[in-house]
Amino acid sequence: MGKKVLALFAILAILVLIPLFAAQSRTTEYHKAGQKIANDTTFNITLPDGYFVTGTVKGPTGAVVKAASVFIGDAADLFSGFSGATNTAGKFSIPVQAGTKFLVVGPPASASVDPSKFSRLLDKTILGISVTKDTAYGDIGLQNGFILSGKVDPPAGTATPFMFIPSIQVFQPNNLTMIDVAQTGGTNQAILNKYAVALPAGTYRLLSRAIAITQTFQAVPMLPKMDQVNVSKDTVKNIAMAKGGYSFSGTVKDASGKGLDGFLYVVPKTGVFKGWPIQATTAIKGAFGLLPGMNIPNTFIPAGTYMLVFIPLNYTTTGYAGKATVTYFDLTMPAAAKTQALVAKNGFVVTGKVVDAKGKAAMAMITAFSTGAPLKVDLLGLNFAFAQTDSKGQYRFTLPAGTFNIMATPVTSSVAAARRPEEIMRRMMMRAVAKGTVPF
Repeated sequence: MGKKVLALFAILAILVLIPLFAAQSRTTEYHKAGQKIANDTTFNITLPDGYFVTGTVKGPTGAVVKAASVFIGDAADLFSGFSGATNTAGKFSIPVQAGTKFLVVGPPASASVDPSKFSRLLDKTILGISVTKDTAYGDIGLQNGFILSGKVDPPAGTATPFMFIPSIQVFQPNNLTMIDVAQTGGTNQAILNKYAVALPAGTYRLLSRAIAITQTFQAVPMLPKMDQVNVSKDTVKNIAMAKGGYSFSGTVKDASGKGLDGFLYVVPKTGVFKGWPIQATTAIKGAFGLLPGMNIPNTFIPAGTYMLVFIPLNYTTTGYAGKATVTYFDLTMPAAAKTQALVAKNGFVVTGKVVDAKGKAAMAMITAFSTGAPLKVDLLGLNFAFAQTDSKGQYRFTLPAGTFNIMATPVTSSVAAARRPEEIMRRMMMRAVAKGTVPF
């Protein structure tokens, strides 16, 4: 099925959207492929200065598009790159390392999911951009597509919920290669019962999942749902979630018995969802599958066999100080509620300092993902580890033994970021790969 990008539940922070070009720094991302980890490691990083790639994003009528997301990736390694956004004049300026690049532009989020107001603009991928100096690309025109929209309802018989939050991902028709994520909205931030997404003509599959809490604060068990839809014009596809699944909860601790914070992903081993996380839950102080402080189940999965992927949360040097690392577990889920005590494996501690080209401590987000993972789960989206530097440029995280791609992205007041998380930029990159427009 090729590489897959996992849904990431806002793991990375969204940087503040600010005007471009005002004394903009040339500091760009750092990346290294094939870093072997076999013991505790000090890995210092120098963020290089890059060359600016500039351009203007316009719509079909020639009007400029503000707050469009722009990702410039490396055509050779297909994992490194830097993202930004257009300013109010539709212009972008992104510093990148020299090399052959591809550029992916995506429309901004729409103010409404009402089909009459939703943006029709489509993503656009441009290949073969050679960067050896500051490069002005010129105008980039986005084209309109068709709007797929509809309602998303909780299971039949469910009373009016206090909270209903669906997630709808768009896949190719014959595999689990994700090509887009629908925007959701509703009457308020707690009831998101409508969706919309702009797509080119074609046949797609929609993977729908949702979280619902009743007025009495009871979670509603719901099954993931897959629907096929043909898009050749503006199309309405309503989605009715089905009740089902069994409560899965428990604890996750390190080898010393300390409760861990982190993310737990549930990946089926068989069936139509094989290799894709159908559920994710957060571990807080070692407990998962329950609403914090309320002892109410909030994680439901169907009976079957699964792989659990646990990723500990250790953003900075002031966080977790142990050695627990990403760990895979086998799960056989019965047709009944299940609790499980998980113990994360110890890994190796990776520490270091990030500086800019002048040797000054730099704020950065560091990500590390395996070059090969069980079930071919691509950790480009689901990072093995991620951390943010502290005010001194220092960072710390843990990794199991293996070979990793490591990337550091500067977090500065002079580099704009997209309104969407940078991982969505990577999803857009992998969309291009999946469509064959970027060669492996």
